[in-house]
Amino acid sequence: DIEAVTLNPMKLLLISSLLCCHQLLVVVQSLAFSTNKANYSNKKAASPLTADDYDDVVVKSNRVFVAGISQTCSEETIHSTFSVFGTIADILIIGQDDAERKNKRKPYCFVTFDDLSSAQRAVASSSSSVPSSPPSDDDNNNNSVYTQIQYSKPIDSRRRSNQSRVEEAGKQSQIEAYTTETNLIVQVQSTHVDRMVDYLHRWNDKEKGEQNYFCKVLGSASAISRNVSLLYLSCGNPIDLGRILGVDPLLARAINKSYIVQPGLLRGNLSTEQGCSDFAKMLFGKVSSQTNNGLNDGNDEEEEPVVCRMQVFPPKYQSRLLQLVYDLVQETDEESRQFTISPKRFTHMLSVVEAYQYKGKGWEERQHDDNSKLYMVGISPASMDLDVVDTNNIINGDSSGDDVSRAYYKLKEAIGMYEAIHGALPQDLHGSLALDCGSAPGGWTKYLIEHFGCKQVYSIDPGELSPSVMKLKETMHMQMKIQYALPKLLEDEAVASDGGGVKLWVSDMCLHNMAEQ
Repeated sequence: DIEAVTLNPMKLLLISSLLCCHQLLVVVQSLAFSTNKANYSNKKAASPLTADDYDDVVVKSNRVFVAGISQTCSEETIHSTFSVFGTIADILIIGQDDAERKNKRKPYCFVTFDDLSSAQRAVASSSSSVPSSPPSDDDNNNNSVYTQIQYSKPIDSRRRSNQSRVEEAGKQSQIEAYTTETNLIVQVQSTHVDRMVDYLHRWNDKEKGEQNYFCKVLGSASAISRNVSLLYLSCGNPIDLGRILGVDPLLARAINKSYIVQPGLLRGNLSTEQGCSDFAKMLFGKVSSQTNNGLNDGNDEEEEPVVCRMQVFPPKYQSRLLQLVYDLVQETDEESRQFTISPKRFTHMLSVVEAYQYKGKGWEERQHDDNSKLYMVGISPASMDLDVVDTNNIINGDSSGDDVSRAYYKLKEAIGMYEAIHGALPQDLHGSLALDCGSAPGGWTKYLIEHFGCKQVYSIDPGELSPSVMKLKETMHMQMKIQYALPKLLEDEAVASDGGGVKLWVSDMCLHNMAEQ
Protein backbone atom coordinates (compact mmCIF):
# COMPACT_ATOMS: atom_id res chain seq x y z
CA ASP A 1 0.00 0.00 0.00
CA ILE A 2 2.54 2.56 -1.22
CA GLU A 3 -0.04 5.38 -1.29
CA ALA A 4 -0.48 5.15 2.47
CA VAL A 5 3.18 5.93 3.05
CA THR A 6 4.77 9.36 3.33
CA LEU A 7 8.51 9.26 2.63
CA ASN A 8 11.06 12.03 2.88
CA PRO A 9 14.04 12.24 0.48
CA MET A 10 16.42 10.74 3.02
CA LYS A 11 14.26 7.63 3.39
CA LEU A 12 13.96 7.31 -0.40
CA LEU A 13 17.72 7.46 -0.69
CA LEU A 14 18.08 4.87 2.07
CA ILE A 15 15.57 2.50 0.47
CA SER A 16 17.17 2.75 -2.96
CA SER A 17 20.55 1.90 -1.47
CA LEU A 18 19.18 -1.08 0.48
CA LEU A 19 16.96 -2.77 -2.09
CA CYS A 20 19.92 -4.72 -3.40
CA CYS A 21 20.83 -6.02 0.05
CA HIS A 22 18.65 -9.01 0.99
CA GLN A 23 19.88 -9.29 4.56
CA LEU A 24 18.77 -5.74 5.45
CA LEU A 25 15.33 -5.90 3.84
CA VAL A 26 13.72 -6.28 7.26
CA VAL A 27 15.30 -2.95 8.26
CA VAL A 28 13.79 -1.28 5.18
CA GLN A 29 10.35 -2.61 6.10
CA SER A 30 10.73 -1.34 9.66
CA LEU A 31 11.82 2.14 8.57
CA ALA A 32 9.39 2.72 5.73
CA PHE A 33 6.48 0.42 5.07
CA SER A 34 5.31 0.11 8.70
CA THR A 35 4.86 3.90 8.93
CA ASN A 36 1.47 5.27 7.89
CA LYS A 37 0.29 8.88 7.57
CA ALA A 38 -1.25 9.00 11.04
CA ASN A 39 1.87 7.73 12.78
CA TYR A 40 4.08 10.04 10.74
CA SER A 41 1.94 13.11 11.39
CA ASN A 42 1.91 12.32 15.12
CA LYS A 43 5.68 11.83 14.97
CA LYS A 44 5.45 8.26 16.29
CA ALA A 45 8.51 6.28 15.26
CA ALA A 46 8.14 2.71 14.00
CA SER A 47 8.80 0.01 16.60
CA PRO A 48 12.52 -0.85 16.61
CA LEU A 49 13.64 -4.43 16.08
CA THR A 50 14.11 -6.41 19.27
CA ALA A 51 16.55 -9.23 19.92
CA ASP A 52 13.73 -11.74 19.34
CA ASP A 53 13.21 -10.40 15.80
CA TYR A 54 16.75 -11.34 14.86
CA ASP A 55 16.10 -15.01 15.70
CA ASP A 56 14.23 -15.28 12.39
CA VAL A 57 16.93 -13.58 10.33
CA VAL A 58 19.26 -16.07 8.64
CA VAL A 59 22.85 -14.91 8.97
CA LYS A 60 24.88 -16.73 6.33
CA SER A 61 28.44 -17.72 7.14
CA ASN A 62 31.05 -20.12 5.85
CA ARG A 63 30.45 -22.34 8.91
CA VAL A 64 27.57 -24.86 8.92
CA PHE A 65 25.97 -26.84 11.73
CA VAL A 66 25.47 -30.56 10.99
CA ALA A 67 22.97 -32.35 13.27
CA GLY A 68 22.37 -36.02 14.03
CA ILE A 69 25.67 -37.67 13.18
CA SER A 70 26.27 -41.12 14.69
CA GLN A 71 28.53 -42.08 17.60
CA THR A 72 30.97 -43.76 15.19
CA CYS A 73 31.01 -41.09 12.51
CA SER A 74 34.64 -40.09 11.91
CA GLU A 75 36.23 -36.84 10.78
CA GLU A 76 37.25 -38.59 7.57
CA THR A 77 33.60 -39.47 6.84
CA ILE A 78 32.53 -35.88 7.42
CA HIS A 79 35.35 -34.61 5.21
CA SER A 80 34.51 -36.95 2.32
CA THR A 81 30.80 -36.07 2.60
CA PHE A 82 31.21 -32.28 2.57
CA SER A 83 34.36 -31.78 0.48
CA VAL A 84 32.19 -32.07 -2.66
CA PHE A 85 30.80 -28.61 -1.82
CA GLY A 86 34.19 -26.91 -1.49
CA THR A 87 37.46 -26.73 0.39
CA ILE A 88 37.08 -27.51 4.11
CA ALA A 89 39.11 -25.46 6.56
CA ASP A 90 38.06 -27.15 9.84
CA ILE A 91 35.82 -29.89 11.31
CA LEU A 92 34.70 -29.93 14.95
CA ILE A 93 32.78 -33.00 16.23
CA ILE A 94 30.93 -32.64 19.56
CA GLY A 95 29.13 -35.18 21.75
CA GLN A 96 30.77 -38.50 20.91
CA ASP A 97 32.59 -38.53 24.25
CA ASP A 98 29.22 -38.44 26.04
CA ALA A 99 28.10 -41.84 24.77
CA GLU A 100 27.55 -43.21 28.30
CA ARG A 101 25.32 -40.33 29.42
CA LYS A 102 21.60 -40.98 29.73
CA ASN A 103 19.14 -38.81 27.82
CA LYS A 104 21.96 -37.46 25.65
CA ARG A 105 21.40 -35.74 22.33
CA LYS A 106 23.00 -37.28 19.26
CA PRO A 107 26.48 -35.99 18.42
CA TYR A 108 26.78 -33.08 16.02
CA CYS A 109 29.54 -31.18 14.27
CA PHE A 110 30.54 -27.86 12.73
CA VAL A 111 32.09 -27.75 9.27
CA THR A 112 33.97 -24.59 8.28
CA PHE A 113 34.55 -23.95 4.57
CA ASP A 114 37.09 -21.61 3.01
CA ASP A 115 34.34 -19.48 1.47
CA LEU A 116 30.65 -18.64 1.82
CA SER A 117 29.61 -20.12 -1.53
CA SER A 118 30.71 -23.61 -0.43
CA ALA A 119 28.58 -23.35 2.71
CA GLN A 120 25.63 -22.15 0.63
CA ARG A 121 25.91 -25.20 -1.64
CA ALA A 122 26.01 -27.52 1.41
CA VAL A 123 22.90 -25.95 2.96
CA ALA A 124 21.08 -25.87 -0.38
CA SER A 125 21.75 -29.57 -0.94
CA SER A 126 20.48 -30.61 2.50
CA SER A 127 16.83 -30.81 1.41
CA SER A 128 17.61 -33.53 -1.08
CA SER A 129 20.15 -35.46 0.99
CA VAL A 130 18.61 -35.56 4.45
CA PRO A 131 17.67 -39.17 5.23
CA SER A 132 14.11 -40.08 6.25
CA SER A 133 15.34 -41.67 9.48
CA PRO A 134 18.27 -40.91 11.82
CA PRO A 135 21.57 -42.50 10.80
CA SER A 136 22.63 -45.73 12.47
CA ASP A 137 26.10 -46.22 13.90
CA ASP A 138 26.98 -48.82 11.30
CA ASP A 139 25.60 -46.93 8.27
CA ASN A 140 28.36 -46.00 5.81
CA ASN A 141 26.07 -44.33 3.30
CA ASN A 142 27.09 -40.67 2.93
CA ASN A 143 23.44 -39.62 2.59
CA SER A 144 22.83 -40.99 6.08
CA VAL A 145 25.74 -39.25 7.76
CA TYR A 146 23.55 -36.45 9.12
CA THR A 147 19.92 -35.43 9.63
CA GLN A 148 20.13 -31.66 9.17
CA ILE A 149 22.39 -28.88 7.87
CA GLN A 150 21.98 -25.19 8.59
CA TYR A 151 24.11 -22.09 8.89
CA SER A 152 25.92 -21.92 12.21
CA LYS A 153 24.34 -19.29 14.46
CA PRO A 154 26.65 -17.38 16.81
CA ILE A 155 25.62 -17.75 20.46
CA ASP A 156 24.51 -14.46 21.91
CA SER A 157 26.29 -15.05 25.22
CA ARG A 158 25.65 -11.49 26.36
CA ARG A 159 21.90 -11.93 25.89
CA ARG A 160 21.88 -15.26 27.76
CA SER A 161 24.03 -13.78 30.52
CA ASN A 162 21.68 -10.81 30.92
CA GLN A 163 18.67 -13.12 31.05
CA SER A 164 20.34 -15.22 33.74
CA ARG A 165 21.09 -12.12 35.81
CA VAL A 166 17.52 -10.88 35.46
CA GLU A 167 16.17 -14.24 36.64
CA GLU A 168 18.54 -14.31 39.61
CA ALA A 169 17.66 -10.74 40.52
CA GLY A 170 14.01 -11.78 40.55
CA LYS A 171 14.75 -14.71 42.87
CA GLN A 172 16.74 -12.50 45.23
CA SER A 173 13.99 -9.87 45.33
CA GLN A 174 11.45 -12.57 46.12
CA ILE A 175 13.54 -13.91 49.01
CA GLU A 176 14.09 -10.40 50.34
CA ALA A 177 10.32 -9.82 50.27
CA TYR A 178 9.68 -13.07 52.18
CA THR A 179 12.22 -12.30 54.86
CA THR A 180 10.72 -8.95 55.85
CA GLU A 181 7.96 -10.90 57.65
CA THR A 182 9.48 -14.34 58.25
CA ASN A 183 9.95 -15.52 61.83
CA LEU A 184 9.88 -19.28 61.22
CA ILE A 185 11.72 -21.22 58.49
CA VAL A 186 10.85 -24.88 57.99
CA GLN A 187 13.32 -27.12 56.19
CA VAL A 188 11.18 -29.45 54.07
CA GLN A 189 11.84 -32.17 51.54
CA SER A 190 11.10 -30.60 48.16
CA THR A 191 8.68 -33.40 47.25
CA HIS A 192 6.58 -32.55 50.32
CA VAL A 193 6.28 -28.76 49.96
CA ASP A 194 2.71 -28.91 48.60
CA ARG A 195 1.72 -31.24 51.45
CA MET A 196 3.15 -28.82 53.98
CA VAL A 197 1.35 -25.83 52.49
CA ASP A 198 -1.94 -27.73 52.47
CA TYR A 199 -1.35 -28.84 56.06
CA LEU A 200 -0.79 -25.24 57.18
CA HIS A 201 -3.93 -24.02 55.38
CA ARG A 202 -5.93 -26.68 57.21
CA TRP A 203 -4.15 -25.67 60.41
CA ASN A 204 -5.32 -22.08 59.98
CA ASP A 205 -8.90 -23.21 59.34
CA LYS A 206 -8.80 -25.27 62.52
CA GLU A 207 -7.26 -22.46 64.59
CA LYS A 208 -9.55 -19.67 63.35
CA GLY A 209 -9.78 -16.87 65.88
CA GLU A 210 -6.58 -17.94 67.64
CA GLN A 211 -4.16 -15.25 66.43
CA ASN A 212 -1.31 -16.68 68.49
CA TYR A 213 -1.40 -19.83 66.39
CA PHE A 214 -2.24 -18.33 63.01
CA CYS A 215 0.40 -19.00 60.35
CA LYS A 216 0.89 -17.16 57.07
CA VAL A 217 2.71 -19.01 54.29
CA LEU A 218 4.90 -16.43 52.59
CA GLY A 219 6.54 -18.71 50.05
CA SER A 220 9.16 -21.37 49.47
CA ALA A 221 12.52 -21.62 47.75
CA SER A 222 14.79 -24.47 46.76
CA ALA A 223 17.87 -24.73 48.95
CA ILE A 224 21.37 -25.63 47.80
CA SER A 225 21.06 -29.14 49.25
CA ARG A 226 19.51 -31.84 47.10
CA ASN A 227 15.73 -32.31 47.50
CA VAL A 228 15.55 -29.65 50.22
CA SER A 229 13.35 -26.55 50.22
CA LEU A 230 12.88 -23.78 52.74
CA LEU A 231 9.35 -22.73 53.66
CA TYR A 232 9.06 -19.12 54.88
CA LEU A 233 6.33 -18.56 57.48
CA SER A 234 5.04 -15.65 59.53
CA CYS A 235 3.46 -16.95 62.74
CA GLY A 236 1.78 -15.55 65.82
CA ASN A 237 3.73 -18.01 67.97
CA PRO A 238 6.63 -19.45 65.96
CA ILE A 239 8.14 -21.31 68.92
CA ASP A 240 5.02 -23.34 69.67
CA LEU A 241 4.20 -23.94 66.02
CA GLY A 242 7.74 -25.14 65.31
CA ARG A 243 7.44 -27.63 68.15
CA ILE A 244 4.01 -28.84 67.02
CA LEU A 245 5.22 -29.40 63.46
CA GLY A 246 8.25 -31.27 64.74
CA VAL A 247 6.25 -33.91 66.65
CA ASP A 248 3.31 -34.40 64.28
CA PRO A 249 3.69 -37.95 62.87
CA LEU A 250 1.94 -36.85 59.66
CA LEU A 251 5.01 -34.75 58.90
CA ALA A 252 7.68 -37.07 60.25
CA ARG A 253 9.27 -37.61 56.82
CA ALA A 254 8.46 -34.20 55.39
CA ILE A 255 10.13 -31.87 57.90
CA ASN A 256 13.82 -31.97 58.72
CA LYS A 257 14.10 -28.95 61.03
CA SER A 258 12.51 -25.66 62.06
CA TYR A 259 14.41 -22.42 62.64
CA ILE A 260 13.18 -19.47 64.69
CA VAL A 261 14.55 -16.32 63.03
CA GLN A 262 14.13 -12.58 63.13
CA PRO A 263 12.90 -10.65 60.06
CA GLY A 264 15.71 -9.21 57.97
CA LEU A 265 18.86 -10.41 56.26
CA LEU A 266 22.58 -10.41 56.99
CA ARG A 267 25.27 -10.57 54.32
CA GLY A 268 28.18 -12.96 54.59
CA ASN A 269 29.71 -16.16 53.28
CA LEU A 270 30.25 -19.15 55.57
CA SER A 271 32.00 -21.09 52.81
CA THR A 272 35.17 -18.96 52.92
CA GLU A 273 37.53 -18.74 55.87
CA GLN A 274 37.49 -14.94 56.06
CA GLY A 275 33.76 -14.73 55.37
CA CYS A 276 32.98 -17.20 58.15
CA SER A 277 35.27 -15.34 60.57
CA ASP A 278 33.59 -12.02 59.79
CA PHE A 279 30.14 -13.56 60.16
CA ALA A 280 31.07 -15.12 63.52
CA LYS A 281 32.11 -11.70 64.85
CA MET A 282 28.89 -10.13 63.57
CA LEU A 283 26.81 -12.95 65.09
CA PHE A 284 28.66 -12.74 68.41
CA GLY A 285 27.98 -9.01 68.60
CA LYS A 286 24.31 -9.45 67.69
CA VAL A 287 23.69 -12.16 70.31
CA SER A 288 25.65 -10.27 72.99
CA SER A 289 23.54 -7.18 72.36
CA GLN A 290 20.28 -9.10 72.59
CA THR A 291 21.25 -10.98 75.74
CA ASN A 292 22.44 -7.74 77.33
CA ASN A 293 18.99 -6.27 76.71
CA GLY A 294 17.39 -9.34 78.25
CA LEU A 295 16.02 -12.49 76.62
CA ASN A 296 14.04 -13.86 79.55
CA ASP A 297 10.78 -12.02 78.87
CA GLY A 298 12.18 -8.73 80.13
CA ASN A 299 12.14 -9.93 83.75
CA ASP A 300 14.47 -7.80 85.88
CA GLU A 301 14.76 -10.49 88.54
CA GLU A 302 17.74 -12.79 88.55
CA GLU A 303 17.89 -14.19 85.07
CA GLU A 304 19.32 -17.57 84.20
CA PRO A 305 22.60 -17.46 82.28
CA VAL A 306 21.94 -17.62 78.53
CA VAL A 307 23.36 -20.85 77.14
CA CYS A 308 22.97 -21.32 73.38
CA ARG A 309 22.87 -24.39 71.23
CA MET A 310 23.64 -23.55 67.60
CA GLN A 311 21.98 -24.94 64.47
CA VAL A 312 23.17 -23.89 61.02
CA PHE A 313 21.82 -24.51 57.54
CA PRO A 314 23.52 -25.80 55.46
CA PRO A 315 24.89 -27.98 58.31
CA LYS A 316 28.29 -28.45 56.65
CA TYR A 317 29.25 -24.95 57.86
CA GLN A 318 28.12 -25.49 61.45
CA SER A 319 31.36 -26.89 62.88
CA ARG A 320 33.54 -24.00 61.66
CA LEU A 321 31.09 -21.26 62.68
CA LEU A 322 30.44 -22.89 66.06
CA GLN A 323 34.15 -23.05 66.83
CA LEU A 324 34.70 -19.40 65.86
CA VAL A 325 31.79 -18.16 68.01
CA TYR A 326 32.90 -20.38 70.90
CA ASP A 327 36.43 -18.93 70.70
CA LEU A 328 35.02 -15.39 70.79
CA VAL A 329 32.98 -16.28 73.89
CA GLN A 330 36.03 -17.73 75.63
CA GLU A 331 38.09 -14.64 74.86
CA THR A 332 35.57 -12.51 76.75
CA ASP A 333 36.03 -11.87 80.49
CA GLU A 334 33.78 -14.16 82.46
CA GLU A 335 32.19 -11.26 84.32
CA SER A 336 31.22 -9.42 81.13
CA ARG A 337 30.31 -12.56 79.20
CA GLN A 338 26.73 -12.30 77.94
CA PHE A 339 26.21 -15.92 76.86
CA THR A 340 27.92 -19.28 76.50
CA ILE A 341 27.70 -22.18 74.05
CA SER A 342 26.70 -25.75 74.91
CA PRO A 343 25.15 -28.57 72.83
CA LYS A 344 23.17 -30.09 75.74
CA ARG A 345 22.56 -27.88 78.76
CA PHE A 346 21.18 -24.94 76.86
CA THR A 347 18.43 -22.38 77.43
CA HIS A 348 18.22 -20.91 73.93
CA MET A 349 18.55 -21.98 70.31
CA LEU A 350 20.74 -19.87 68.02
CA SER A 351 19.70 -20.42 64.39
CA VAL A 352 21.58 -19.40 61.25
CA VAL A 353 19.97 -20.11 57.85
CA GLU A 354 21.36 -19.41 54.40
CA ALA A 355 18.38 -17.86 52.62
CA TYR A 356 19.96 -17.03 49.27
CA GLN A 357 23.08 -17.47 47.21
CA TYR A 358 23.58 -16.33 43.63
CA LYS A 359 23.30 -19.15 41.08
CA GLY A 360 23.34 -17.21 37.81
CA LYS A 361 26.13 -16.85 35.27
CA GLY A 362 29.51 -16.53 36.92
CA TRP A 363 28.33 -17.99 40.24
CA GLU A 364 31.57 -19.96 40.65
CA GLU A 365 33.60 -16.75 40.94
CA ARG A 366 31.14 -15.30 43.46
CA GLN A 367 31.68 -18.26 45.78
CA HIS A 368 34.91 -16.58 46.88
CA ASP A 369 33.23 -13.25 47.66
CA ASP A 370 33.07 -12.87 51.46
CA ASN A 371 29.67 -11.12 51.31
CA SER A 372 27.93 -12.94 48.45
CA LYS A 373 25.22 -14.76 50.43
CA LEU A 374 22.21 -13.76 52.50
CA TYR A 375 21.38 -15.22 55.91
CA MET A 376 18.61 -15.09 58.48
CA VAL A 377 19.46 -15.50 62.17
CA GLY A 378 17.49 -15.75 65.38
CA ILE A 379 17.76 -16.65 69.06
CA SER A 380 14.81 -18.16 70.94
CA PRO A 381 14.06 -19.99 74.22
CA ALA A 382 14.61 -23.73 73.81
CA SER A 383 15.16 -27.00 75.66
CA MET A 384 16.49 -30.46 74.87
CA ASP A 385 13.11 -32.14 75.48
CA LEU A 386 11.03 -29.81 73.31
CA ASP A 387 13.37 -28.66 70.55
CA VAL A 388 15.67 -31.59 69.77
CA VAL A 389 13.41 -34.18 68.15
CA ASP A 390 14.25 -37.39 66.32
CA THR A 391 11.42 -37.66 63.78
CA ASN A 392 12.18 -41.37 63.34
CA ASN A 393 10.98 -42.08 66.88
CA ILE A 394 7.71 -40.13 66.87
CA ILE A 395 4.80 -42.17 68.28
CA ASN A 396 1.22 -40.93 68.22
CA GLY A 397 -1.06 -41.76 71.12
CA ASP A 398 -4.15 -42.38 68.99
CA SER A 399 -2.50 -45.42 67.35
CA SER A 400 -2.26 -47.28 70.67
CA GLY A 401 1.49 -46.84 70.77
CA ASP A 402 2.00 -49.02 67.70
CA ASP A 403 1.46 -47.41 64.30
CA VAL A 404 2.99 -50.37 62.41
CA SER A 405 4.37 -48.16 59.61
CA ARG A 406 4.16 -44.65 58.16
CA ALA A 407 1.33 -45.89 55.97
CA TYR A 408 -0.90 -45.50 59.03
CA TYR A 409 -0.39 -41.73 58.86
CA LYS A 410 -0.64 -41.59 55.07
CA LEU A 411 -4.22 -42.83 55.25
CA LYS A 412 -4.97 -40.62 58.24
CA GLU A 413 -3.73 -37.56 56.35
CA ALA A 414 -5.62 -38.48 53.16
CA ILE A 415 -8.90 -38.84 55.05
CA GLY A 416 -8.24 -35.62 56.97
CA MET A 417 -7.65 -33.73 53.70
CA TYR A 418 -10.79 -35.19 52.13
CA GLU A 419 -12.97 -34.30 55.12
CA ALA A 420 -11.52 -30.76 55.24
CA ILE A 421 -12.70 -30.19 51.67
CA HIS A 422 -15.86 -32.29 51.39
CA GLY A 423 -17.02 -32.68 54.99
CA ALA A 424 -17.19 -35.76 57.18
CA LEU A 425 -17.39 -39.18 55.54
CA PRO A 426 -20.79 -40.95 55.72
CA GLN A 427 -21.56 -42.46 59.09
CA ASP A 428 -22.59 -45.80 57.57
CA LEU A 429 -18.91 -46.45 56.79
CA HIS A 430 -18.32 -46.93 60.50
CA GLY A 431 -18.72 -50.55 61.49
CA SER A 432 -18.81 -51.71 57.85
CA LEU A 433 -16.75 -54.24 55.89
CA ALA A 434 -13.49 -52.97 54.40
CA LEU A 435 -10.96 -54.14 51.83
CA ASP A 436 -7.26 -53.23 52.03
CA CYS A 437 -5.24 -54.20 48.92
CA GLY A 438 -1.47 -54.27 49.20
CA SER A 439 -1.79 -54.18 52.97
CA ALA A 440 1.51 -55.48 54.39
CA PRO A 441 2.72 -54.73 57.00
CA GLY A 442 -0.79 -53.61 57.95
CA GLY A 443 -0.75 -49.87 58.70
CA TRP A 444 -3.93 -49.12 56.70
CA THR A 445 -5.71 -52.21 58.03
CA LYS A 446 -5.00 -51.08 61.58
CA TYR A 447 -6.21 -47.53 60.87
CA LEU A 448 -9.47 -48.80 59.32
CA ILE A 449 -10.15 -50.88 62.41
CA GLU A 450 -9.27 -48.10 64.88
CA HIS A 451 -10.74 -45.09 63.08
CA PHE A 452 -13.82 -46.59 61.40
CA GLY A 453 -14.44 -49.48 63.78
CA CYS A 454 -14.73 -51.85 60.81
CA LYS A 455 -16.14 -55.21 61.91
CA GLN A 456 -14.00 -56.96 59.30
CA VAL A 457 -11.06 -55.81 57.16
CA TYR A 458 -10.02 -58.16 54.35
CA SER A 459 -6.29 -57.48 54.29
CA ILE A 460 -4.88 -58.70 50.96
CA ASP A 461 -1.13 -59.02 50.41
CA PRO A 462 1.27 -61.92 49.65
CA GLY A 463 3.56 -60.47 52.33
CA GLU A 464 3.43 -60.88 56.10
CA LEU A 465 1.39 -58.62 58.38
CA SER A 466 2.75 -57.18 61.60
CA PRO A 467 1.93 -59.36 64.65
CA SER A 468 0.13 -56.38 66.23
CA VAL A 469 -2.26 -56.32 63.24
CA MET A 470 -2.66 -60.08 62.92
CA LYS A 471 -3.80 -60.38 66.54
CA LEU A 472 -6.75 -58.02 65.95
CA LYS A 473 -9.96 -60.05 65.66
CA GLU A 474 -11.21 -57.77 62.84
CA THR A 475 -8.25 -58.65 60.59
CA MET A 476 -8.80 -61.25 57.88
CA HIS A 477 -5.44 -61.72 56.16
CA MET A 478 -5.69 -63.12 52.61
CA GLN A 479 -2.06 -63.88 51.84
CA MET A 480 -2.28 -63.81 48.03
CA LYS A 481 -2.42 -61.43 45.08
CA ILE A 482 -5.54 -59.37 44.46
CA GLN A 483 -6.49 -61.24 41.26
CA TYR A 484 -6.78 -64.47 43.27
CA ALA A 485 -8.42 -62.87 46.31
CA LEU A 486 -11.33 -61.12 44.57
CA PRO A 487 -13.02 -64.34 43.29
CA LYS A 488 -12.83 -65.77 46.80
CA LEU A 489 -14.40 -62.61 48.23
CA LEU A 490 -17.27 -62.82 45.73
CA GLU A 491 -17.96 -66.36 46.94
CA ASP A 492 -17.67 -65.43 50.63
CA GLU A 493 -21.08 -65.78 52.27
CA ALA A 494 -20.17 -63.29 54.98
CA VAL A 495 -19.67 -60.58 52.37
CA ALA A 496 -22.86 -61.47 50.50
CA SER A 497 -24.98 -61.60 53.67
CA ASP A 498 -23.82 -58.20 54.88
CA GLY A 499 -26.24 -56.35 52.62
CA GLY A 500 -24.12 -53.49 51.49
CA GLY A 501 -21.03 -55.66 51.06
CA VAL A 502 -17.65 -53.94 51.14
CA LYS A 503 -18.12 -50.20 51.65
CA LEU A 504 -14.50 -49.16 52.20
CA TRP A 505 -11.84 -50.13 49.69
CA VAL A 506 -8.32 -48.74 50.06
CA SER A 507 -5.24 -49.65 48.06
CA ASP A 508 -1.54 -48.93 48.40
CA MET A 509 -0.27 -51.57 46.00
CA CYS A 510 2.94 -51.58 43.99
CA LEU A 511 1.62 -52.28 40.48
CA HIS A 512 3.74 -53.85 37.75
CA ASN A 513 2.69 -54.16 34.10
CA MET A 514 -0.42 -52.07 34.73
CA ALA A 515 -1.57 -52.45 31.12
CA GLU A 516 -2.08 -56.16 31.74
CA GLN A 517 -4.14 -55.70 34.90
